[in-house]
Amino acid sequence: MARQSRTFKLRLSPAGMDLLIDSHCHLIRSTRALLAWGTTLHVAVECLEKMPTATLLEQLARVPEAGLAGQEEHHLGASRTLSETTARIVRRATTSAPGWPQPSISQIYLLALQHVVKTDGATICAIYERTKAGVLGDECNKAD
Repeated sequence: MARQSRTFKLRLSPAGMDLLIDSHCHLIRSTRALLAWGTTLHVAVECLEKMPTATLLEQLARVPEAGLAGQEEHHLGASRTLSETTARIVRRATTSAPGWPQPSISQIYLLALQHVVKTDGATICAIYERTKAGVLGDECNKAD
């Protein structure tokens, strides 16, 4: 079966671009591999999925005020798996806080990048290896 992917347009401020760079460098240093920008996003979102719901909601509320979104467009590869994981996170946030507005995909991605920068290298490696193998677990529970 052919691998499905698409490109996601992430609009970042200069601070958001710095976050993306920091996240990408953290993943590269942790895995000791040169990786695509979309891989960074995928690992970050897989790690975010394991964040406890209360923490997820609390941190999602802070994303708009962090000043990471902006007008600079950056195109990152996004696999079908990334889209499915993001959709699960959005559903969980929406069903857990019915009165809150549904988080955007951009908010999920920005929070994931914030979260992965704080995640230890061993956890990053484990998530990356499991993502590469197509088998995901809950290694990121120990992040933050």
